[in-house]
Amino acid sequence: MKSKFLKSKWIFYLVFILVVGLLVVLFYSPEKGWKVRSIKDGDTIILENGEEVRYIGIDTPEESQPYFEEAKEFNGKMVEGKRIFLEYDQETKDKYSRTLAYVWVDSLLVNAELVKNGLASVYTHSPNLKHRDCFCSLQTEARKAKIGIWSIPVSGVEKYYIGNKNSTRFHRPSCEYAAQMADRNKIIFKTKEEVLDSCYSPCRTCKP
Repeated sequence: MKSKFLKSKWIFYLVFILVVGLLVVLFYSPEKGWKVRSIKDGDTIILENGEEVRYIGIDTPEESQPYFEEAKEFNGKMVEGKRIFLEYDQETKDKYSRTLAYVWVDSLLVNAELVKNGLASVYTHSPNLKHRDCFCSLQTEARKAKIGIWSIPVSGVEKYYIGNKNSTRFHRPSCEYAAQMADRNKIIFKTKEEVLDSCYSPCRTCKP
């Protein structure tokens, strides 16, 4: 009788642990709430579990570029040491095995706040386009206000630029990718201002 009671007791505990574990997975999943351990730069962070997260849809200045420190500091003030929530798009990893995400702190989308404050430019990759329209609108406002990276005069040295309607990248006429582009995907921009007004992002190979 005693052995049956102990057996039932252990079964009860086992079921209880399984139920609690299931509830933790459903309602307290790490993917829905992580604490940020450190800031790598303006658009990349390290979580408390060591996971590296790259913000989707934006690009902040590199270390050698103006406003690098400002973007990194702004990012740090928003998320460092805080609990964040990750929103995913169609792809969750990039070629460097970093997690791709939209990062939220309470009701604020950090990716968008960086663009809004002129510390990031729009840099989307298909199929991860969920918030592209929002980012483009915020970039237009930041450019009009000439804040952050948009306070630096835009210099265009080419007679024209070639945009790719599919990738929303723009290239120098001499760029190898421009030469490979199908005519149906090409769009010609007369000035760099016109390109940026259309929310196209610069090719990272020819760096127009």
